[in-house]
Amino acid sequence: MANYELASKIAHLRKISTSFVDYQGNEAQVPFENIELILSAMGYELEDEAKLAHDAWQLDTHQWNQLLEPITVLSPLRDYWGINIYVKNYELSQAGHWSITCETGSRLEGSFHLDGLNQTGDYWMGHIQHVRRILPLPMDLPLGYHQIQVSVGESTMTSPLIVTPKTSYHSEPMRRGDKTWGTAIQLYTLRSESNWGMGDFGDLAQLIRDMASAGADVIGLNPIHALYPISPDHCSPYSPSNRSFLNVLYTNIPDVPEFLASPALQRKITTKTFAARVTALRACDDVDYAGVSALKFEFFEALFALFCKNHLGKGTARERSYNEFVRSQGEPLRNHVLFDALLAHFKALDINAWGWPVWPEAYQDYRSEAVAEFAAEHERELNYWTYLQFIADEQLQNVNQLAKDLGMKIGLYRDLAVGADRGGAEVWSNKENFCLSAAVGAPPDALGPNGQNWGLPPLDPIKLKQEGYQTFITLLRNNMRACGALRIDHALALLRLWWCPPGKTAAFGAYVYYDLFDLLGILTLESQRNQCMVIAEDLGTVPEEVTAFFPQAELYSNKVFYFEMDGVVCTEPQDYASKALAIVCNHDMPTVRAFWNKSDLDLRNQLNMFATDEDFVDEQARREQAKGLILALLQKHGRLPQGVSLDPADLAAMTQALCFAIHKQLASSRSQIVAIQLEDMMMINKPVNIPGTSHEYPNWRRKLDRSSQELFAQSDIQQFCRDITGLRQL
Repeated sequence: MANYELASKIAHLRKISTSFVDYQGNEAQVPFENIELILSAMGYELEDEAKLAHDAWQLDTHQWNQLLEPITVLSPLRDYWGINIYVKNYELSQAGHWSITCETGSRLEGSFHLDGLNQTGDYWMGHIQHVRRILPLPMDLPLGYHQIQVSVGESTMTSPLIVTPKTSYHSEPMRRGDKTWGTAIQLYTLRSESNWGMGDFGDLAQLIRDMASAGADVIGLNPIHALYPISPDHCSPYSPSNRSFLNVLYTNIPDVPEFLASPALQRKITTKTFAARVTALRACDDVDYAGVSALKFEFFEALFALFCKNHLGKGTARERSYNEFVRSQGEPLRNHVLFDALLAHFKALDINAWGWPVWPEAYQDYRSEAVAEFAAEHERELNYWTYLQFIADEQLQNVNQLAKDLGMKIGLYRDLAVGADRGGAEVWSNKENFCLSAAVGAPPDALGPNGQNWGLPPLDPIKLKQEGYQTFITLLRNNMRACGALRIDHALALLRLWWCPPGKTAAFGAYVYYDLFDLLGILTLESQRNQCMVIAEDLGTVPEEVTAFFPQAELYSNKVFYFEMDGVVCTEPQDYASKALAIVCNHDMPTVRAFWNKSDLDLRNQLNMFATDEDFVDEQARREQAKGLILALLQKHGRLPQGVSLDPADLAAMTQALCFAIHKQLASSRSQIVAIQLEDMMMINKPVNIPGTSHEYPNWRRKLDRSSQELFAQSDIQQFCRDITGLRQL
């Protein structure tokens, strides 16, 4: 066992919480063993007491020896507006000077006396007292990314200064209180007679047209982050290779300009061979990612060859668009395509070379000489992968513009996953900012006594701050491109994440805290600059800090109908939060039909996901109780379908009338955004994802059972949409 005092001190300085409120609302103590495991995952050598003592000293004293912090984020949500200055007590009689160089190039400056500043802390090193004082700054500083320089005596230090707004962006219709509705989809599940076996940006454009005609104002997407193009069966959108770039399989090839200018490629898709392949891929009930990828990459190669022949180096308008995309995305894009090129290279040599951890050591560091040599020798391959990102981004921009042109009040909302896969491009090009030995997850609860381990390495809070939050800023900017709103998956991560140690279940983890005000401030700034609303997925046990500050920042919360009941009654429509996205269920939950017939519980039981038979029986009983509460709510508001009693046992299977009634009930709520899954409009039973499974169930593959055009051609669906639109206008 490590030295308890030293380990506890480091845990405190690294913001590892020793207690938390569990799913039952009780305070749970984190065992010291868990603290040790998380510290080990952070890289601390617990058995070397001398080293541990040195690490504790460094953590404790480092900031007190610096004039300024590595970065300051000014946020109106804090209880002060200024910058921390660290000096020795005997320097307090001195005067100082500050100057701010704004991002526009303009300068502001002023002077101060240390003895006139408020003191907020002190630290003794030997016989010398170090103090922390707050230097107030002008309240009217321009928003943005600036640099501040402070001089005290002979000490001068320059540090980044980010000035942020109090609230996130809201479009004018949402600002005035309009209530909207739309859908939330998994893009790959869309069917059509034009796609090549999975939903793509062409299908999304058609869905936008269909939904806009039906009166909808928003379409929510699953994360469309870059996965592993050379490993298409790694298909979870929540375990991406890189959250800053796109999954190129969503590209609709017939819409690419190079295809439209190529009679040869257009003839190719009319052949019997192509027709047979694409017909088989469309007919699959589950997406055949390997088949879709193989077909699309044949055309990607041809499209890129045409781009090189007709545009690259030719000074055309299209080349200028490409060059502007490359310039705007900068080094992060370069690193991403370099990763994809390396992955393709090493997988061609060894099918098991799944990611950078199993590459030759010389290539595991993106800054290495070997990687630089590879890049110099494979410039065409890098341009190829860049081109694929370019055409995907181009199509996403186009569908976003279509939503705007059709008058949607929000348009697309994108989804930012909580993390990136350990072996992918994002981690490879930012390894120093991730804690690679740990994984994020969730603490134990009733359905998961061992907790959840999501297998995604967490960002290190200290490293994140030291690098000026550039990783976080890039993530936000790239995910706020081409959308009206961004959903932050597991937004509680702005405050804390449950870290899981290696080789143990998540029950051996602990919460590690981040600087909420820094991250929230940057989020509101990027939201305003990108004119992108923010939906904070805040499900689960919500800490007081989130309850207090998310609403102040005017983030939209996430309300799930299934969770809006307390065992006695369902939440009344007027009691829903107004600034919220409300939905009956989401991708991690059973569809309405499956919820009612309890087939999701049967499936979980078949997969041995209940600890005991009693747990299975108890969950079935809770489900029946929930169904009874729903029926009572519908009756109270005059929406119980004719012939349906208040006894759920009388209605074993979900009907379309009852499904529609539930959604109309939700549409009558105060929440400004209501989303309806296409699965529920289609009365689909099969889930798209079962949390806690990987190989046991084909997650992230199940398609919808008809196209959006077929769905919205149905008279019953058209009437349902009119009813929902009417309720949203009340």
